[in-house]
Amino acid sequence: MLTRRAMLAAGAASPLAAPALAHAQGSAPTPPTLEELLREPQVHDAAISPDGEQLAILRTGVKDGKKSAFVTLSRMADLSAQPAVALIGEQSVSHVEWANNERLLIWITFEKDEKGQPYGLWFYDAFVPVPVKRVVSVDLKGQDPVVMFTGSRSVLRRGFDASRVVDYLKDDPRRVLMQAWNDGRGAYGLFKVDVYTGAAELMEQGVAATDFWLTQGGVPMLRMDSNARGTVGWVYGRAPGEKTWKLIRKSRFNEGKKLSDFDVVGPTPDAGVFLVCQRAEDRDTSVIRTFDLASLKFGDIVAQRPDRDFETAFVDENLKLVGSAYWDDRLNYQFADPTLGPHFRAVNAALKNSCNVELYDIDVSHRRMLLRATGPQEPGAFQLYDRQTRSLEYVGHCKPWLTPERLAQTQALKVKTRDGAEITAYLTTPINAGARPLPMVVMPHGGPEIRNYLDYDITVQALAARGWLVLQPNFRGSGGYGRAFAELGRRQWADRMQADVEDAVAHVVASGRADAARLAIFGASYGGYSALMGAVRRPDLYKAIVSIAGDADLIESLAFSRKEDGADSPTYAYWRASMGDPKADEALLLRASPARRADEIAAPVLLIHGTEDTIVDPKQSRIMAKALKTAGKSCEHLELKGQGHRNWSDETWMTVLTTTTDFIAKYV
Repeated sequence: MLTRRAMLAAGAASPLAAPALAHAQGSAPTPPTLEELLREPQVHDAAISPDGEQLAILRTGVKDGKKSAFVTLSRMADLSAQPAVALIGEQSVSHVEWANNERLLIWITFEKDEKGQPYGLWFYDAFVPVPVKRVVSVDLKGQDPVVMFTGSRSVLRRGFDASRVVDYLKDDPRRVLMQAWNDGRGAYGLFKVDVYTGAAELMEQGVAATDFWLTQGGVPMLRMDSNARGTVGWVYGRAPGEKTWKLIRKSRFNEGKKLSDFDVVGPTPDAGVFLVCQRAEDRDTSVIRTFDLASLKFGDIVAQRPDRDFETAFVDENLKLVGSAYWDDRLNYQFADPTLGPHFRAVNAALKNSCNVELYDIDVSHRRMLLRATGPQEPGAFQLYDRQTRSLEYVGHCKPWLTPERLAQTQALKVKTRDGAEITAYLTTPINAGARPLPMVVMPHGGPEIRNYLDYDITVQALAARGWLVLQPNFRGSGGYGRAFAELGRRQWADRMQADVEDAVAHVVASGRADAARLAIFGASYGGYSALMGAVRRPDLYKAIVSIAGDADLIESLAFSRKEDGADSPTYAYWRASMGDPKADEALLLRASPARRADEIAAPVLLIHGTEDTIVDPKQSRIMAKALKTAGKSCEHLELKGQGHRNWSDETWMTVLTTTTDFIAKYV
């Protein structure tokens, strides 16, 4: 294992990644290819044992032209010693976690069974391959592998995904609590599973709509149900001593698969009390606060800021709150223990304040912390920090071939809008750019109530590798800045939100960095809509338009949500407030629908959409393609067979990014 130690003395600083592939002396670095950007990481995950004495790292290597996954298990007392190794083989891997101080759990995806036959399902006369996800337990030597749910026919018969651990059962180190499909009941069940034998015992049975449970001390106290589309969630609670579930609330899942006004972070040491991320009606920003299942009332606020939304928090094995996370341009924490703050700042200083340092894992004593750093020029690296010795050990780089000098830099810009407001935008500059004005791709984010950060982004790097600037504006209507900022986008899809994007473009052009004659706009989901609407509003501005899964007809979008989610659902209510009411705001919605104004578009358009998208109906891109062709406009339409709205495979991403970059290159 290659490691490098950096002592965090005052003023100490060290680069995050030691170059794995140095360019020739004196020559300019080369930008990465799409294959390099999408190549499987060498390091997938890492974990510290609860006692802080063991470190596990999940890796993938290539030997004799074949991929091979494995786990290294090292003693903290001597990380330079030869580690124990758990060999996995050609299967795909994703995650490791310690069940106790003796057994490590490994998340593995199997494409084929022991006879070499693919896993899958028959639909009439067609076989559809479906990978199987399992958790395997090994000992400290990487030996004695045990598959969880061994012998559980009701789970293994149709349970393609038996990999969800709900609780590590601190008081029962032999077992973990896992969720899996119970074929006999036609719904998910909650099982206690022995990590030494794989034997499982059913503890709780869900209903057909059940998505997952949240527990406290191994006892299920919150249950989340959802609709088929995963857009509406029902939260049920059961306080200590209660036998029946009671509905706490019905809410909308946001773009991050979180409930926008009641996202449960984790349990507290107090019986029946949980931490939730919540934005109350009388508050502008989201806070972390307690919620009592017995009284169904909110309690103390434990983390808040006046200008930023909190998004999540880190709770340790003893249910103690360690820190609550929020974003400025980079990731920050508000620590429950104020003595952690100086350590966190020291780590950031050692990384030149250039990365987002995530608190990834921590031992019971809080001495050793596993950190994961990402940034515009860092795809991901794991470090081990020791609070006692104030030392930082680099233990694994996810993609060491993507060295900082090969990746494009990103900077934050403050943009004044035409009406005097200020927004943040991020500008990525390709390597070897020189001083001349460059072509630029404008990339509005999806959501719309999410936001961009200073972080690693494969799509941004793929565009920059072609020699283009990439501009990502956080227009009004974005998330993360509080309720008031987000609501400035309500019923403004075609107006203020688009104007903010245009003002960010004008800011960069005026600075002399972007060539005004070579601009393109590209986005996905809401960003795809923004690209299409930008083409309508400013046919003189953009030379190429790319929309991935973008809305094109807002009246049709609202009708789709009403049909799929229900007229009385919080999801439909949200979209009606965001886009406009189909009756009261019909004129606004018609004007804000690119498909209704296709004749105003001048630039060539590329439309990409998954045929199985349940979030934005694939019909949206078909409507847009038909409208453009009817108007005699240039349009290419690519449908991704069997693909949904997100979570695509690397093969699909390769197709999408190749098609997109080749399309843009023809016109800018």
